[in-house]
Amino acid sequence: MVEDGWSPEWCIVGNLLPYPYSANGPRADFRSQKIFPAGAKLYVVGGFGGLGYETITVIGYAHGRRRPVTAHIKAKYVGNWRAELVYRPVILRAIHAAENEQDTYHRWLTPFRDERTAEYHPSEPAYGEHLAEVAAYFQRKLHGGR
Repeated sequence: MVEDGWSPEWCIVGNLLPYPYSANGPRADFRSQKIFPAGAKLYVVGGFGGLGYETITVIGYAHGRRRPVTAHIKAKYVGNWRAELVYRPVILRAIHAAENEQDTYHRWLTPFRDERTAEYHPSEPAYGEHLAEVAAYFQRKLHGGR
C-alpha cells in the first residue's frame, strides 16, 4: 500500500520524443513539444480508438508545472512504450480524475473484441502482462522494430 491509501496500478508509459526541427532552422536547439519537454515521462490512459489511436490521452508534467496535466497528443510523438507499475499518489489521482472526466479514458481494461472476455483490475499482474503486449504493439506500429 502506498501512502494516502493508493495501491500501485499498471499503466502504459512512454517518453516524449524530441520534436524533429530542422538542424539548421531558427529553433534547432528547442527540442520539445508545446506542452511537455522532450524526454518527459508520459502515462498513457487511453485514446481515440475510432481514429486508430493516432491521438492518445496522456498524463505528465508540463514545462514548469508542479502538478501533472492531462493532454491529447499524437501517438507518434511517444517512444519507448512499456508497461510499468505506478506508485506515485499524485499520478494515480490524476489517472482516476481523467477517468471521471473524459470519454477517451479506458486503459485497455477489456482486451478482446471477439467472443473471449476478460476483465482486469489495474493492480493485477495479468493486467501488467496485457499492457506490456499493448505497449509492444504500439512500439512496433509507430516505430518499427521488434
